[in-house]
Amino acid sequence: MIIKPSLALAGSLFAVTLLLSACGGSDDAAVAPTPTPSPTPTPAPVSSFTKNATWDVAFDVKGGELCFDIDTQKAADCAGETWDFKAKNDGRSTSFFSNSGTSGAGKGGALGSPFDSKWADLQKWLNGMTDPINGALDTNSYIKDYAEGVFTGSNGIKSAAFEYDLAGDHKLSPNFNVFVISEDSTNPAARKFALQVTGYYGGKGGAESGFPSIRWVDRATNNELNATIDATKDWAYFDLAKNALSTETGPWHIAFNRNSMKLNSSIAAKPLGGFVAAMPDGFYTADGKVIAAKFTDIKNLEQTRVLLTTADTVPAKPKKWLSDKSASPLSPATKGNYPVLDYGWYTYYGEATAATKAGLAAAHMQKANPEAATMIRSAEGNSFARVHLMDIKYADPSNAKSVATWTFKFDIQPKP
Repeated sequence: MIIKPSLALAGSLFAVTLLLSACGGSDDAAVAPTPTPSPTPTPAPVSSFTKNATWDVAFDVKGGELCFDIDTQKAADCAGETWDFKAKNDGRSTSFFSNSGTSGAGKGGALGSPFDSKWADLQKWLNGMTDPINGALDTNSYIKDYAEGVFTGSNGIKSAAFEYDLAGDHKLSPNFNVFVISEDSTNPAARKFALQVTGYYGGKGGAESGFPSIRWVDRATNNELNATIDATKDWAYFDLAKNALSTETGPWHIAFNRNSMKLNSSIAAKPLGGFVAAMPDGFYTADGKVIAAKFTDIKNLEQTRVLLTTADTVPAKPKKWLSDKSASPLSPATKGNYPVLDYGWYTYYGEATAATKAGLAAAHMQKANPEAATMIRSAEGNSFARVHLMDIKYADPSNAKSVATWTFKFDIQPKP
């Protein structure tokens, strides 16, 4: 017997078939695509410069020293150890220093002079140790204050004895220049030493920085001596006559603080001085550019030895004898010609016409250059600040002799 489904049952089966097809129950049904997850957004770069401060500097006619601490964002005692930025006025001009090198026992320094950077560019930096264009910096990137004299050079680290980062390794390389040092630069018969700096690394394993090596001769005997000095912690004072370390108050000829070098201002009240007596061949081109390959020649030490005993001991002109004075990249040499002189942080206008063009009321006034800037490191070595001079305001805008207030701004990367 054949049983025929009822119309109601047939309709139900048809509906179920449609439902299964819609739900993917059929092998021929289309499979819905898996949704693509949205990409995780890249977090915006975070700046480490999270604090800022302004500092007003004003000197009376007698001048003096004023200091600022970027960690506390307050004025600091210049006789203390925590100041980071110093303004010094001698009653006529103002200069600036960091707590480093010849200016203090701190680990400070400046990335360069206010001529080297613009405030707008430094505002793009996220921290004080990473240049957004050139990458990571090292401790030597911050230039310490230095004794401007015979050991001062025109290169980026202001050294006449070293070149820096010739192989992209952030290391110092000696150029074997010969420095003649006289115990009395006013007396041609005074005792003289011829000295070379021959290295910078020593300590445990022989690879630690801050261990300058020197060799020298007393030109009366030409007997060669040598020494490696631990200059990693503070100024190390050295007596060339005794071939021994000394103290700041004892007899000494030359002192080292890492790669900073200075001469004693006097020996027994006599004007000690020095000059570059010889520069070995092959280290620089005729126009003063570095020949990097020469600095790695292992024969340099032996080949330049003869210069110690053959270099002239008297400069061609008496004025070539140099004594030291404290200097800083924060106080660069001026640019321009009188009556308009650019000091980096500010410009001086020596005549009324030039002053008027600059919007000033009288001659001998100064105007801030707020676009000029630099980066400084703290005395503790673990915080940084970008700094520029925002304004100079005179108590009497028509009188160049009235008290001027200098306003500096600091964007600060606090210590960890």
